[in-house]
Amino acid sequence: MKILFLAAEAAPFVKVGGLSQVMYYLPRALAKRGHDVRLFTPHYGSMDASTLQKRRWKRQDEAWELSVPVASAGQAPGEDGLAEDIACAVTSWKPSDRNAWAYFLENKEYYELRANVFGYADDHVRFALLARACLEWLRAMHEAEENGDDGAWWPDVIHCHDWHASYFIDLARRDPRYKDMLSGLPIVLTVHNFKYQANGDLRYVPEEEVDDGREPLAPLGAKRLQKQNALKRGLLYADAVTTVSPTHALEVLTPEYAEGLDHTLHEIRGKLSGILNGIDTDEFDPSSDPIVRHRYSRWRYASARAANKKLIQKEFALPTDPKAFLLAFVGRLSSQKGLDMIVDALPHLLAEHPNAQFIAVGGGDDRYRASLEELKQAYPEQVGLHLLPDFRLPRRLFSSADLVLMPSLFEPGGLVALEALRYGAVPLVRRTGGLNDSIQEFDPAEKEGNGFSFERKDPWSLYGAVMTAMTVYRQPALWDKLVSNCLDCDFSWDPPAKQYESWYKQAVRERARASRTESE
Repeated sequence: MKILFLAAEAAPFVKVGGLSQVMYYLPRALAKRGHDVRLFTPHYGSMDASTLQKRRWKRQDEAWELSVPVASAGQAPGEDGLAEDIACAVTSWKPSDRNAWAYFLENKEYYELRANVFGYADDHVRFALLARACLEWLRAMHEAEENGDDGAWWPDVIHCHDWHASYFIDLARRDPRYKDMLSGLPIVLTVHNFKYQANGDLRYVPEEEVDDGREPLAPLGAKRLQKQNALKRGLLYADAVTTVSPTHALEVLTPEYAEGLDHTLHEIRGKLSGILNGIDTDEFDPSSDPIVRHRYSRWRYASARAANKKLIQKEFALPTDPKAFLLAFVGRLSSQKGLDMIVDALPHLLAEHPNAQFIAVGGGDDRYRASLEELKQAYPEQVGLHLLPDFRLPRRLFSSADLVLMPSLFEPGGLVALEALRYGAVPLVRRTGGLNDSIQEFDPAEKEGNGFSFERKDPWSLYGAVMTAMTVYRQPALWDKLVSNCLDCDFSWDPPAKQYESWYKQAVRERARASRTESE
């Protein structure tokens, strides 16, 4: 199949959040399965062409000069005086291996002269422009294909990601300039986080201004555009929708997780499913990871992990006790990650169990930073902190910690748990989202399972789960079996790629039927 990905960020070109990582690894996994995968994304000012060249991407001679309309036919351009069209260019870079071929949208005002990827007052304009420019580029491709141009490329399916790319879905299905051209082409959407639906929090829009998703998408220069819910429109007009885990696909049908989209999600329930993300098992590999001091395999790991534990204890000025029960937290310091439960439960745990140690790595909310600092002052021999984002330190922690705490209030995917499993650190999770799909409660009798869990959003539930884990830890043979189970888990990108492949094929079949019905 020929698959086009449309996203606001993609590694290795830019790395902001988890979306960028998925945009690197999923296309790569699909390409390894023989598919022709292309990626369309903005060319940001933070991107360095030399980095692409070092990674053996080669810029192609083909390029497109585009005049992108700011409005659909019959619409006024907008209130803020934007021109009738915006000049853009699209350049292409071809990888030397089986990575996705990358197409970059170039425009100095909206992308290349911006220091950051996100966070601007006109982000809704920037990403609606991304959608319109991609559609104009596809028009050029379609014309080239019809003229018999050998270099023309036309996808079999278009895969959009998050609210930034949802403008594309609305325009592709409803704008007369594009809808006939794309009528037979399935357009699918993956939502990585339902909390983000447009540029700004739409929960505070006056009721009479709430977007129902039915009126035409406003022009780029219209103030109304910022109040239109891009994600809602993507959900309504996509041929199929996935979340990043099967459990989260069920959770978002409840008010607790729907982020205000309850009615819309129930309306499109028939086309909603979930596919769990994977991790790159070549990069995250304790047997070859250069970041890990003492490397190990799934067959021989005990002595190396013990040595790594000693190193991390020294690094954080904790007693080098091989029998200490080392707990870890890696991630953003935010309420979503269950930090309230952690800071409430840990003082009791550390006071009652002097052999317990805790290390936290990550930046975020100053409120949690202060609470953790207070915890360290109260228990300096048991608590180590690095309250800044860090790329290298989490892997060293995973290769040494006994238990990784993930009491998240919601967790669509849960990549940290997969990374912990890969290094033999046992996850303790609250049963939500991808954590529910990846972690199986350890059964000491059957010696099956790969972690511990609880359900209630309560610090004492977290405390009880830690006590259960500590009980197993005090039985070395049983704990060793649990660590072995973790290392045996396969959360590579290969299984998700197969599921996405089947999902695409189903979307192609259903779109073909829909196209026939529409033509009749």
